[in-house]
Amino acid sequence: MNQIKTGRFIPDGSTDIAIPIGFIPDYIRLEEVGETTSPNVITWFKQQENDATGDQAGQYITGTTGVITKLSDGAGIAAYDTSSETPTVTTWTKAVGDAADAGDYVKPSVASDSDRGSIYICITAGTSSATEPIWPDSDGEQIIDGTTVWEKVNVSKQRIGYQGVLVDAAIMTDSEAMYYIAYLADQDVDHGDTDGWTSGVDQNA
Repeated sequence: MNQIKTGRFIPDGSTDIAIPIGFIPDYIRLEEVGETTSPNVITWFKQQENDATGDQAGQYITGTTGVITKLSDGAGIAAYDTSSETPTVTTWTKAVGDAADAGDYVKPSVASDSDRGSIYICITAGTSSATEPIWPDSDGEQIIDGTTVWEKVNVSKQRIGYQGVLVDAAIMTDSEAMYYIAYLADQDVDHGDTDGWTSGVDQNA
């Protein structure tokens, strides 16, 4: 089934970004709209993964000059499929002064009255108190644990992983908004080498 999705994200300038599109696109175009002069453009076809080494990661079009640069493998765009990946979730067993970093996940302990199937993400790094907090029940709700702040996250969204593309940090600029449009086509056809086709028509299409 064909799909089209548009989106926006702001890169941090130092980390590859896995864009959770929900499908691996047959084509994606990203524009660095936050660029102060003219937006840079990055394009990628999934079929490029079948090309020779050095032709697989897309093209970068410099906004100010229009110069097109072929992106080297591992330094551009690649398909990203983590449909079976889950985050590392530990059980809350903190003691006074135990540290938590932003991005850490925990779940309630056996002693907690909360749903132990829930998971919470640390959104403010800090240190725990001696007593396990009373965990909130609603997605997005927050709780303070010593100087740490935890937030309940949607379990299904966090645990099933996602499909999309991985964008290399080297082709993004810190804090400059990136917008994209991604297509999943009705057909994604590789016609191969046209040499020997009758009248230029692929009889196998």
